[in-house]
Formats: sequence, C-alpha cells, structure tokens
Amino acid sequence: KMIVKILFVCSGNTCRSPMAEYLFKDILRDYNNMNIEVISAGIFAIDESEPSFYSVEVMKEKGIDISSHRSRRLNRKLIEDSSFIFTMTDEQVELLRKMYPEFSYKIFKLASEDIEDPFGESIEKYREVRDKIEKGVKDILKNIYVRVEK
Repeated sequence: KMIVKILFVCSGNTCRSPMAEYLFKDILRDYNNMNIEVISAGIFAIDESEPSFYSVEVMKEKGIDISSHRSRRLNRKLIEDSSFIFTMTDEQVELLRKMYPEFSYKIFKLASEDIEDPFGESIEKYREVRDKIEKGVKDILKNIYVRVEK
C-alpha cells in the first residue's frame, strides 16, 4: 500500500512545525487505516534542540505531549522522501522552491495566511499559532483523506 509522507517545515523545528506534526498525528487517530507518516524539520534548525517551553504548554492544553520532540534540520533526503511539504509562510515556500526547484510541485503553505513564529512571544501568541496550525492540519487531512479514499 502506498504511504503518504507529510513533512511540516518551519525555521527552528521547536515551535510551529512540531505543533503541526503532533496535532496531525493526534487527529490522524480518528482516521482508521491511513497510511500516512508525518515528521517535521526546520530550515535553520540545530539538531536535537528541545521544543520551546510554551509550545509544550499549549499542546498540553490539548492533551498532547510534545516534550520528547527533538529538532531536526531540513535536508535534501527529507524533501525527496516526502509526498507533501507544508511550510508556515510564503517566504518559506519561496525559499524551499529556490533550494529544491525540482521538488517545488510538492511544497505548499499550511494555511491561507502566514503563521508567524511565536518564539519569544507570550503564551497567548502560542495558543493563537497552535489554533491556526490545527485548522490548517484539519484542512489538509480532509483533502488527503478524500484523495486516498478514491
């Protein structure tokens, strides 16, 4: 069976993309027998960094534990192996399409509006970002699920 591989990308892989990865995995549980793998990475990530404190906190509010997540730097192999790549901003879409022009057809923005980096902001900002990401993730899943079911 075909496996769909989803890659979420942000800058550091400590706030937005881990939230997207874990929200996606959580929502995925409602879809039985879905052959979907999901990971996240950061364009400028330092490998093995812990998720930001507020990211962990606002995800806990949803009953999701991301404390064991460790950041991963984006590389060509991750791009090659992915079926769909979702970034947080238009700028990131453009950057990735410039870096990997041959894979530009699978690079998209997660939501209709940019989801800005909450790093260094208040916990309210993190909640706002989490909710935007959750909406984006649900939209993607609906689209993929329809495709896979056909």
